[in-house]
Amino acid sequence: MSKARQQIGILGGSFDPVHMGHIGLAQETYKKFGLNQVLFVPVFQSPNKSHVPITSATHRVAMLRLAIKNIPYFDISDIDIIRKEISYTIDTLNCFRLKYPSSDLFLIIGFDNLLELDSWKDALKIMKNYNILVASRPGIKILSSEEKVLGMFNGDSPYCLCETGSGNLDFVNPETGTRLVVCDIRPRDISSTNVRERLVKGKPVDNLLPPEVETYIIEHQIYK
Repeated sequence: MSKARQQIGILGGSFDPVHMGHIGLAQETYKKFGLNQVLFVPVFQSPNKSHVPITSATHRVAMLRLAIKNIPYFDISDIDIIRKEISYTIDTLNCFRLKYPSSDLFLIIGFDNLLELDSWKDALKIMKNYNILVASRPGIKILSSEEKVLGMFNGDSPYCLCETGSGNLDFVNPETGTRLVVCDIRPRDISSTNVRERLVKGKPVDNLLPPEVETYIIEHQIYK
């Protein structure tokens, strides 16, 4: 990776609503890997959640804008929403590669996503063309992460282990040089589903949401 090129993190999701777990993940990844920018990319419709009702894109984007308004290296892309199609990661990344041809793109995912990564649409193309940053939690065994990555596609993984001395678990695709890195991120046990359930039941969401987002939700009665 050349530092002369911009390093852009891509964090996709429903963000229904955006919560402190999302913000913390983006903050830590930005710092750990020296990224220049992190783009939050709200989906139009997740491929594995097509049966789940989703809040309007207008509200989800508005909440994201409030959550990141004071963080200059965070931004939002509505690229998936504009397409109005099921939001497959490969399609999103290919669009960004055309938009940012002089940048290195880093897909940011959680450890749970790693467990099913090889089942995603065009997963091999993602691994061949894009860097992947996997946010793990302290306590998850290094060996289990290594076994998962090297065991992808029934043992025909496109990656090999790369010793970098970074303290992370680094893999490289020897064909293209793209990387997959598993790194520890401070755990925040927050899910949008749980936040929505608490809001519906009138339970407090202290420290789960940015204050401006909580105010917006109450004012617009989004989850009533």
